[in-house]
Amino acid sequence: MIDLSAQKFPRLERKQIAVIGVAVILIAIGWTVLRSARSDISPAPAIVATPATPRPQATDDLIEATKALGTTQQQAVDQLQAVQDLLVTQRAETKRLSEEIETLNQKLGALQDAVANITSPAAGTSAQKSAPAKNGR
Repeated sequence: MIDLSAQKFPRLERKQIAVIGVAVILIAIGWTVLRSARSDISPAPAIVATPATPRPQATDDLIEATKALGTTQQQAVDQLQAVQDLLVTQRAETKRLSEEIETLNQKLGALQDAVANITSPAAGTSAQKSAPAKNGR
């Protein structure tokens, strides 16, 4: 069986590595944002703040940044899933083509054997036919 995986997929591996790298970077940024948010927020007082108290602008910005980060992270996950699906499809196609090539090689070998068997007796038969023809004259 012919192994074509190393020849056919170098570009796909680079894309997959790039998507994984982006996902790791996004996770690291999210972790950093959450960590800095925890250090910026003072411990909650025993009394719960009234809902009428406006939130500081930094908290709103942090919430928006977290939502945007979540969206970007989901997009990266979706892209990674698409790349993985493509890889599975291409591997299945490669396997199918390899099996088809193997079958064709077997048929070609059988055909070559058949042709070799046909030409070998035919050469012997023509030599035998020409010998009696010379003797009969």
